[in-house]
Amino acid sequence: MRALRIVQFGSPADLQLAEVPGPAPEAGDAVVAVHAAAINPVDVGNLAGKVGEAVGRSAAELPRTGGRDYAGVVTTGPAEWVGSEVWGSAGGLGVTRDGTHAEYVVVPARTLSRKPAQLSMTQAASVGVGYGVAWVSLLERARLRPGETVVIVGAAGAVGRAATQPAHWSGAYVIGLDRHPVDDPETDDTINTAVEDQVDGVLQRTAGRGADVVFDVVGGPVFQSSLRSLAARGRQVAISSAAQPEVSFSLLEFYRNQWTLHGVNTLELSLDDAARGLNAMRPGFESGMLRPPRIRSHTLDDYRAAYEAVQAGTGGNKVVLTPMS
Repeated sequence: MRALRIVQFGSPADLQLAEVPGPAPEAGDAVVAVHAAAINPVDVGNLAGKVGEAVGRSAAELPRTGGRDYAGVVTTGPAEWVGSEVWGSAGGLGVTRDGTHAEYVVVPARTLSRKPAQLSMTQAASVGVGYGVAWVSLLERARLRPGETVVIVGAAGAVGRAATQPAHWSGAYVIGLDRHPVDDPETDDTINTAVEDQVDGVLQRTAGRGADVVFDVVGGPVFQSSLRSLAARGRQVAISSAAQPEVSFSLLEFYRNQWTLHGVNTLELSLDDAARGLNAMRPGFESGMLRPPRIRSHTLDDYRAAYEAVQAGTGGNKVVLTPMS
C-alpha cells in the first residue's frame, strides 16, 4: 500500500510517499481503507520531531506513518463491522503507531465508530482532533451547562472554530476571542484583542460578571488574562503552552474566586476516548446541529502542498488527504 513516511524529522520536503507492506492486524484489530485523513497542526509538529519529545520513550521509531484522523471503510475485522463506514482519531496514531496518512490503517476493533451518513468521507475525517478535544475539554472536563457563557481563546484557529459548535449545542453563549479578526464567525460575539483588552471585553459583555468557562487553546502570554476573565467559581481549560510554558497568577485571587483549572493533554486522548466523543457527537451531526469545518482536499500525491498549507496556516480551513481517490 502507499503511505506517507516520516523517514527523518524536518519539513514537508522531508516526507516520502512510499510503497510499504500492507496492514498486518493482530487479534482484536480492524483494518480500515482510508478514504480521507485530515492533516492537523500536530501532524506538522510530529513531522518536525516535536511531538515525540512530548510523549517521550513511547514515541515510535522512524520511519513511521503520520496522521491522527481518518474516515473510511472497514475491510477486515468483526463480521458486523466489515463494509461499514467509520471515522476515528487520536490514540497514538502517527506517534506511537503508524497513522492515517496511508491507504489503510489498523486500529483496535473496539474503537470503531460509525460515520454519520450525512457526512462525506472528507467531512467526517475533518472532525476528529479538533472537535474531539473541544468535546472533552468543554463537556467532560469543564462540564459546560445550558445558559452559561464560554470564552474561546484562539477562536480563529481550527480547534477554536471546532469548539464553537459543541458549545452552542450544549446551550451556551459563546464569545470568540483572538488577536486577529475572526472571519465568518459562528460565535455569538467576538473580541479582537489587537484593539480591545481581553478582561475588559469579557466583563463588558457579561455585565461585569465574567465567563463561566474559558477554553484556552493558546496559553502562554494570555493565560493570566484568561483566568481573570472568569466569573466566581468559573472553570478554565488549558490545552497548549505556546512558546511560553511558565505562567504566573495571583493565588489569592484564584482561591478567593474559587476558580478551577483543568489541563487536557491532547496527545493522551486514546482511541477509546476519541470513539466515545465521536459517538456522543454523532446525533449532533445527524441533526445538523453540528457541522464540519470548511475543507481543502488534496490527493495523496499532492501531500507536500497539503502539509505546507497547514504549516503556513489555513485560516480555519481543514486540509484533508484522500488516499483512496
